[in-house]
Amino acid sequence: MRLERNWRARCRALWLTLFALPLAVGCSSKSDEPVVQIPAPRAELCNAPARSSERIPMRNVTRASAVRKEVFNTLKERVDAQCGQCHRTPQATAGFQYTSDYEGLKAAAPRMAALATQGAMPPVATAEQTRDAAALGCALESWMAQGSPETGSFDVKCEQEPSTEGTQVAFLVAQQMTDLGNCIPTQDQLGSDPEKDAYFARLTALPRSLSETDTDIVTFDTVKLARHGTFAFAPTYPLFSDHAKKLRLVHVPAGKSIEYDAATKQFKIPPNTRFYKTFFKAVKNREGDIEYRRIETRLIVTRERWQDALFGTYIWNDQGTAAELHDLRYRDGSPFSDRVLVYTTDEARGDTRNYAIPARHRCVNCHTGSEGQNFVLGFTPLQVNRREQGEGGTDPLLTVDRDELSQVDRLIRYGVITGLRSAEELPKLEDLKAKGKEYRNEHELALQGYFVGNCAQCHNPNGFAVESNPSIADLDFSPGGVMAGFDTRRMESNGQKYYADVRAGVDFERDLRAASPSSTFYQRVVQDAHEVYIHMPANVPGRDCRLVGLVAKWLGSLERASDNALTPEERVAARDARVKLAGDVVWETCKDPRDVRWVSEDFTDRIPYEPRNRDWRLAIQEGSHRHLMDYAITERHEQLATKLFPTSFWVARPECSFEEKPEPAVVEPWMVDDLGIPKQPWSELYYTTPGATVFQGICSNCHGRTGDGQSGAAKALVARSGARVANLVTGISGTGANGVSHLKAFEDALGPHGGAKYLVFMGTGGTRVEFGDAFMQAWVKYGEVDIDFSGDAVDWGKWGANMLGAARGACDLVRVGRFGTGASSEPKSGNPRAIGGATMWKEICTVDNPLTDAVRNGDTVAYETWLRRAEFNAGVMAYFYLKDHLAQGKPPALLRSECHKRQPASASTP
Repeated sequence: MRLERNWRARCRALWLTLFALPLAVGCSSKSDEPVVQIPAPRAELCNAPARSSERIPMRNVTRASAVRKEVFNTLKERVDAQCGQCHRTPQATAGFQYTSDYEGLKAAAPRMAALATQGAMPPVATAEQTRDAAALGCALESWMAQGSPETGSFDVKCEQEPSTEGTQVAFLVAQQMTDLGNCIPTQDQLGSDPEKDAYFARLTALPRSLSETDTDIVTFDTVKLARHGTFAFAPTYPLFSDHAKKLRLVHVPAGKSIEYDAATKQFKIPPNTRFYKTFFKAVKNREGDIEYRRIETRLIVTRERWQDALFGTYIWNDQGTAAELHDLRYRDGSPFSDRVLVYTTDEARGDTRNYAIPARHRCVNCHTGSEGQNFVLGFTPLQVNRREQGEGGTDPLLTVDRDELSQVDRLIRYGVITGLRSAEELPKLEDLKAKGKEYRNEHELALQGYFVGNCAQCHNPNGFAVESNPSIADLDFSPGGVMAGFDTRRMESNGQKYYADVRAGVDFERDLRAASPSSTFYQRVVQDAHEVYIHMPANVPGRDCRLVGLVAKWLGSLERASDNALTPEERVAARDARVKLAGDVVWETCKDPRDVRWVSEDFTDRIPYEPRNRDWRLAIQEGSHRHLMDYAITERHEQLATKLFPTSFWVARPECSFEEKPEPAVVEPWMVDDLGIPKQPWSELYYTTPGATVFQGICSNCHGRTGDGQSGAAKALVARSGARVANLVTGISGTGANGVSHLKAFEDALGPHGGAKYLVFMGTGGTRVEFGDAFMQAWVKYGEVDIDFSGDAVDWGKWGANMLGAARGACDLVRVGRFGTGASSEPKSGNPRAIGGATMWKEICTVDNPLTDAVRNGDTVAYETWLRRAEFNAGVMAYFYLKDHLAQGKPPALLRSECHKRQPASASTP
């Protein structure tokens, strides 16, 4: 039988070779446009063409695109039409303006081109505006590249630059391409590449050309690649990427392997392992055939620490013969930023579609939550263990061919994976669930399967979503997390909505069609990102109607109060009817958008650094915030910012242990019950500092726990208005290229610790961005921080982006002795869990600001003066935490819910 299969494969390969010969030497074309000719290499003899259901017939013959001509006057007209309303002199929105003449455009063109190409301008653009902006960015780059001519014409080249060099993919390889490559290498075709392994072990940055990263990588010939130790694989639960097809490759250094740890059910990936992922998009050629054009190839090189991993993406030229490292820069000059490409989807009709390449910070957002804490997604025991059609929550409509099913056993034979004998030893999704929980039905399992590939990387204890918002730490979408038997009583952390609303009175069909569905899960996947929600999956362009259908069917499969009166048979019928209804509604209402909308993100600051509010000197020295000049920042402030206070008990977790500790010197009432017995062992007393509490309770809601501007609120704000949350670590607390601290300018103008006064200014009126009630309700949270202020959206709306209003509210509660009670109506107390923070907050509010009887009694002048100084003190606490902790590269102070992250040396302190 084996000889027969090999004979058939050889005959098929010979037939395709003969068929391809005319194409290889340049056959005639139906078009008069020239065909770009680069000699194609001969394909390696393939004894076993890949048997996979995911075919990717690659675009192999490319006709040169017609070069469009433009002159300066028409370019200027396009700039004025797209940018003039906000930026043409005298307008200077966001501090940027240009003059509409030759010298003015020449000076502004570099920045304009970068922002347009990133998709950053105009803010909150439609898909059409994004496309037009990308075209304008291309025209500006072409104009600059050709010397910025004022007279005569210049060539506008928007595709990736064609090349007379590079590598053309062999015809057989292109035609036989699948998500497992074109061929399944045999044992005698395996090899290694120790020279290239040594090269990568020394690298500190990725090389410019993809061809430098792996011998024969640009040929896509999986037999050639196997001879150098590089092999294809495909995950069970893939990431959605606007319907792109992908080829994934893994290269383990010679003499190493990816070892399976049966105890942890995880892979140990050795340093310097390389993971490639090439994205293909469908293009209808002039003959009406669908071919797949390569757009980008992403590369990760693992290191001992995931933080040191090398990663980037290579953008292919239009011919598909070469790919160069994407190097479009952020505002601060660092690589690499968002980028929007426009590619042709129908060559006959000229239709186009936007293609978004995510920026470096988005890669970090997703990959920091990798299961093995190795920066790698998609290569886990669960992911490589391919399942039969419809098993384990996989799509029942997609067939799974034999080479997909044998993937693990093949990688074991190749020596890529060690530590197990067969795929049978690997975990299966349906067996991974929390203790005592079961998946209700196939719809819940299917949704969990989708979450594995698209959501769990952020929604897990180490993921970006949890780091950004610790109050959702237990919303873990990893296998074994919350999805099995999901608790339908669960609400958002702000208590506004149910994740899965199955309450009586909710009309299921009407809710699926509603502009604002009552179930958070459904709203997140069916709507674009806006001020309240980030569209899911995050950092991914396009809309996945399959996900919308999975969520809708899962919601339909959940029992409702109305089912209680039904017989078991009637309940099943009612459930099946809702599931069918969900499928019908989604089929009717969810459509693949004609084009992709992409909201660019750049939370960096320009170099040299410029404060966001350019009028800060005048406002503080002479204007609205003149009072700040009268406040001295003393040693007492600096010492208090780092003083440890017991404010609560650690949230107990099974994996946390505590050394025995004696009773504290001062026992506060909240620590003990009515009999005087500690509510938890004294060893579990949680300590924190004023600096950490103010920053993590107020500033981090938008600026992130690490102060880098990375948060869900920051993403929602960009999607809502284009407003940019500052990176406080590299911005105000950063250092210029000359080695001078950015804080020096504030100290020169405002005196010692002038940066603190600027920070308070921005937090009490200097920030001009205004938020509505909906944004505030969604993103302002107490979290696990011992802070108390009004929970009323009306009060939050008054504060706007000037969030030290929250500290003002906390100190107002201190003033009347009701901080953390939850029982005060005026001023309002909203967080009774914060009762342990009352002592700490009293010290914060009263630094050089005594609490007199006049203040307690609400004397208008004394009261306002005291509160203004109190919120200043709170801002100073945040300043010292930012300057002396976060800006020094230290990790965020631990919250009371994070005992599992403690280091042995600091087991009793944050």
